[in-house]
Amino acid sequence: MGRDSEYLKVLATSIVESDPKWSKRRYVEDFLLIEPENGNIGIDRIRDIEEIMLHRPSGDGKKYVLIHQCERMTDESANAFLKILEEPPSFATLIMTTTSWQCLLPTIRSRTVSMRGEVPRELMDELRAKYGKRVPEIFAASRENFTILRYFLEQNPDSVESASFEVPSDLDGLVELIKEDVSENSESTVRKRRAFVALSKNFIATDSFFSTFRRVSSVFTGSGSFERARELVKVVRSILSDAVIASVNPSSKSITNLDLIEWLVDFDLGKEIMTDFIWCDRFLRQRTSSLSSTLVALRALNSLSRSLLRRENGGN
Repeated sequence: MGRDSEYLKVLATSIVESDPKWSKRRYVEDFLLIEPENGNIGIDRIRDIEEIMLHRPSGDGKKYVLIHQCERMTDESANAFLKILEEPPSFATLIMTTTSWQCLLPTIRSRTVSMRGEVPRELMDELRAKYGKRVPEIFAASRENFTILRYFLEQNPDSVESASFEVPSDLDGLVELIKEDVSENSESTVRKRRAFVALSKNFIATDSFFSTFRRVSSVFTGSGSFERARELVKVVRSILSDAVIASVNPSSKSITNLDLIEWLVDFDLGKEIMTDFIWCDRFLRQRTSSLSSTLVALRALNSLSRSLLRRENGGN
């Protein structure tokens, strides 16, 4: 368990590969990766675990099941998984990753051994040193996603074009960018996150909240809408957290959105900001995607607009 889901996945995979009897060819028959699909891990994926456990591995090795973001199991799938945990085969090793340990069923927690894994702070310091003044472009996404952090640490900064992170200045352009269904690499993921930030900032600047929301509502309907709503909530949570930190210490290393510091200090904090942050945090820990994506997005953007208040002396 830990705060960075992608780092936990890498860490869990390294545990499998540390098995002296493990080899890459065994990923085909002796390894099963379970991840959320459309926001959840459903009962069908738990049945896949049951199926892989029907046959022993070749030789005297082990079979491994990695359930990534296991807090996203539905109630039905969590209860089915509990039955597997009660009597797992002797040749099976079950590994789970979660950023929301307390959201797991107590009966699941009681049958597992917990380990904590956090991205070493030194890696973020290395990113700062490597990219210098350009680090705000990529810092937030890198801090939230270990895959992205690792990618940029491996790159020559001179080969990373700032233009690849630019987002449209108009609302319609932002909507189209966010809705694009493309195979995302690390640079396009950074760009899409920056688009969510720009979209969120529009709701701070607007005097017509509901008419602005109608213009962006298509982002939160149709295929992939729930994951887009989750990404929005994640961005809103990070902005609310940074606003609180910046109000006390704008130079704190705990700030995620480095490119927003100067913007954030121009706002007063609404009295509901901690309530809104807690709502975002709890939503991101939920196991179900049964909520309306549109209502989730509306709630998140409303949280932001009421928690960051323009100062009378001219806050943006």
